[in-house]
Amino acid sequence: MSSLWSCVCAPKLGDDFVVSCEEAALGSPSIASKSSVLLGPGLAPESPSKADPTCSTSDSHSEGGSTRSTADTACSDLAEYPASSAVIVPKPADEFAESPLADCSMPISADSIAEVKGLDVGAPDIRAVLSSSDLAAVQALERELGVEGVEAVRSVLVEGEPLESCFLRFLRAQSFRVHQTAKALKAHLTWRASMKPADLANLTPGEICGCADELLHKYMPTWHQGVDRQGRPVVFSHYGRFRFGPVMEAGVTVEKILQVHASNSERTARLCGKQSSKLGCDISNALIIMDTEGLDPNNLRTKSAFDWARGIAKIDQEHYQDRLGQLLILNAPSSVYYFYKSVSWVLPEKARSRVRIFGGRDTWEPVLLELIEPSELPSDYGGSGPALMPTEPSPPQ
Repeated sequence: MSSLWSCVCAPKLGDDFVVSCEEAALGSPSIASKSSVLLGPGLAPESPSKADPTCSTSDSHSEGGSTRSTADTACSDLAEYPASSAVIVPKPADEFAESPLADCSMPISADSIAEVKGLDVGAPDIRAVLSSSDLAAVQALERELGVEGVEAVRSVLVEGEPLESCFLRFLRAQSFRVHQTAKALKAHLTWRASMKPADLANLTPGEICGCADELLHKYMPTWHQGVDRQGRPVVFSHYGRFRFGPVMEAGVTVEKILQVHASNSERTARLCGKQSSKLGCDISNALIIMDTEGLDPNNLRTKSAFDWARGIAKIDQEHYQDRLGQLLILNAPSSVYYFYKSVSWVLPEKARSRVRIFGGRDTWEPVLLELIEPSELPSDYGGSGPALMPTEPSPPQ
């Protein structure tokens, strides 16, 4: 689901160069020109008029007679990276309250989570609680798409996802430019017809790649476990265990690995839809936890790894837009921190606030327990829940 790893090991889409951790750590001037460094779903840098790390940025949109304005606070340097403490990426108090859906901006107790399990009330009706500017943008997009276009988009929604939620995700990614959003949605429909992510999501990783599930579980472990206190699905990826060599030696191609990523992203979208149905409000994104313990950067400096990172960035940015609610990177080596520090200034404040990087366990465990009920969190990560890192084939969501 998350393609932030392409920030570390992938070149910019369409370019022939690679940005290395060493280049970033040394503050290479070439970094400043790479304003479209890939940082994951919902984290792609916008196109500011000036690439100035000390500037503040703002944008606005006007559709259907309504004007929308947002302003990012001034960019600021990240704190230095202590050996055993968290990288300080300021977290605003209202980081979860990005929409006017007040019922979903409040923490959910463990009892409340238990109460909604098994319930299915269909996609919630969120149109009545949209802000006037969001509603105007949605209506303008509906006019741009036409009846057939709207129904085509509706036909590919995951169960439980409101149509307005899908429209707003794509609108936000296109800075509320309606014509461009309509083009992006039409391209998305074409991609879905070709990639068939809904079908892929019904298969195990091994079935997609034509290999043993155990191979991918061992060398590319990604799994869903529980929900956070906001009701968002929690998805774990243990990037520290990623090893491309054994997977490629088994005959698995990069194309197949990207299909697994599309399958995982589709499953996460389905989980968001299920939570929307259960809670009666819009849950459109997930909490992603990326564990980098044991990471060997040399393992990712291969053509296959670069192609994979670029591919997942393209999938996330074009087809699972704004699905990342928050990204926590655990046990991060200094190379990850310094690379992020060198490129983070190109991101708007809203995007930067979604990423938090941590060193040792003593820094990230209290944060996980603040965000997630202990019963929903694996015991390996400080909770009381079972350790569900896949060791055998996982059933489709």
